[in-house]
Amino acid sequence: MATIDVLIITYNESLNLPHCLRALRGWTSQVFVIDSGSTDGTQDIARSFGAQVVHHDWPGYAEQKNWGLDHLPFEADWILIVDADEVITDDVRKRLIEITSRPAGEVPENGFFINRLTYFMGRPIRHCGYFPSWNLRFFKRGRGRYEERAVHEHIIIDDPVGYVKEPMIHDDRRGLEHYVAKHNRYSTLEARTIYLEMTHSDSSTRSANVTRDIRRRRWLKRHVMPYAPFPGAWRFLFMYVLRLGVLDGRVGLEFCKFISMYDSLVSLKLRELRRLGRKRKQGEQVADGDVPARGLASAEGTDPVAPDSLQNQDPAPQPGPPTQMQPEVSPWTFKEKLGRAIWMLIGKPVFRMSFHNWYAFRASWLRLFGAKVGGGAAIRPTVNIEVPWMIQIEDDVTVGDYAILYSLGPIRIGKRSIISQYAHLCAGTHDYADHTFRLIRMPVTIGNDVWIGTDAFVGPGVTVGTLSVLGARSSSYKDLPERSVCVGNPAKPIKERVLR
Repeated sequence: MATIDVLIITYNESLNLPHCLRALRGWTSQVFVIDSGSTDGTQDIARSFGAQVVHHDWPGYAEQKNWGLDHLPFEADWILIVDADEVITDDVRKRLIEITSRPAGEVPENGFFINRLTYFMGRPIRHCGYFPSWNLRFFKRGRGRYEERAVHEHIIIDDPVGYVKEPMIHDDRRGLEHYVAKHNRYSTLEARTIYLEMTHSDSSTRSANVTRDIRRRRWLKRHVMPYAPFPGAWRFLFMYVLRLGVLDGRVGLEFCKFISMYDSLVSLKLRELRRLGRKRKQGEQVADGDVPARGLASAEGTDPVAPDSLQNQDPAPQPGPPTQMQPEVSPWTFKEKLGRAIWMLIGKPVFRMSFHNWYAFRASWLRLFGAKVGGGAAIRPTVNIEVPWMIQIEDDVTVGDYAILYSLGPIRIGKRSIISQYAHLCAGTHDYADHTFRLIRMPVTIGNDVWIGTDAFVGPGVTVGTLSVLGARSSSYKDLPERSVCVGNPAKPIKERVLR
């Protein structure tokens, strides 16, 4: 007698369900189909294959499956959960029968991850980071339960667990249009889930004993995706290059582009949620229409996350720039660390390799990394810029070769000013009275029409007044007055600057 009961949840799965049920016939005990109001004959197809159909209004993916686990009359020792667009192959069937051939008490594993081979546009995806793909779908009755997560939910189960290496097939026969619509819905749910995880450190959605790959993926989506520029591009490079998606041919290229588009949607919707969260925190009114995808149906019917329950949460804290003469210990935020890493790995090399008179390109490149650069700025390619988004360069500024803009704190350079070659504007220092030498970030301000001479140094917190000159190899540790020529170490005014 077979000792395997099956659970499937459905909504308008008439194209997929016959393939799924046909592969389960003859070796399983009971097949339960929980339907949430299909209108395409899904229920009749399920009954024609001998499945027991139960209607239950849609509460969400995890909630629907947990409702079935709690309320359906399972009798077998083992439960298999499959999606309607999945097919158990002969190899998987043999392996599951082999496992259940022994009494359940003699099997040490409480559950098994089953490998899955995904098809896209009729072709298998054997690389791209999508194969092998482990999904815990087979477990002893009463031992497994789904985590409370809106999308991409996984089963919580005690160790030990095993692995079925033979793959089942994942192939949604409803076509690319449905696939795109599903990814649009999934990206909304995932953005909301990530937002909850970012704003609630005790979120239960982090508690599942999932695989290392899944934990890493969720960590990246919480801590990297919200801050990374071009998240879709990074996902594409990871899948197509690092995970050898190129070996899947043309369909591999299209699949990597498709999944990278999904990550871009998640990032964009997450950014919108955080924006609306900040507005609510500041007491601003947020109209119902401003809620992202309000009322959007989930894949099976109803929106599983009430938008208002999410919008009232506090957003992630946003760091503010240091103020004049108020030293700030610099616990660099993750966003800042990530931005600096991207600038070091990509931004600086491209900036340095640009042709010597491509001033407009370098200005645009700096703006891409958050700098404020005015029109007509002439910045040489050998300039060393530490943190671009802390820099404000006004119109018609010139920054000479090998100048250092050490912008740990804000640096502002006024209109028509000249920063000569090898000059050093330093907006960061350390507290020598602290044994940890904590970092202090203080702004450097260069007024309009200023000339900082060759190899001159301007220290943290210093303001150089409008129309002043700091002579070559001079060093300024205190503010310099307007319209003065200053030289020495420390620099002192020696005469007034008079313009003809």
